[in-house]
Amino acid sequence: MNFHDNTLWQKAYMVLMDIYEALDTVDEEVLENEEESVESLLVSAQDVAAKIADGLSRKDRRIGKELLFDAIGLVAVVRTHLAIAWGRGLLEDDMFRSIDGKYQALSEDLQQ
Repeated sequence: MNFHDNTLWQKAYMVLMDIYEALDTVDEEVLENEEESVESLLVSAQDVAAKIADGLSRKDRRIGKELLFDAIGLVAVVRTHLAIAWGRGLLEDDMFRSIDGKYQALSEDLQQ
């Protein structure tokens, strides 16, 4: 199966796109001042989707499962970067709660 067809990867991809959309609404000057925080958030969110894709692409099921478990830790990293972005005023309260909730659900799905 192509990882694009898997719901875990699709969820990670969709919430990553939510982050991009949320950041599109932030004033460019603010984004420039918070460039490091934004970059860390985007890279960590991309890493989650990539780790899931890697795990789903492995023929060795044991290695694939280990990679998916690694993705759980990466979700925690993203949620930390999200909290920092929210604390620095890059994300509105509702947007933060929505995206963070999607990552929490993704973490739970990865553990099943």
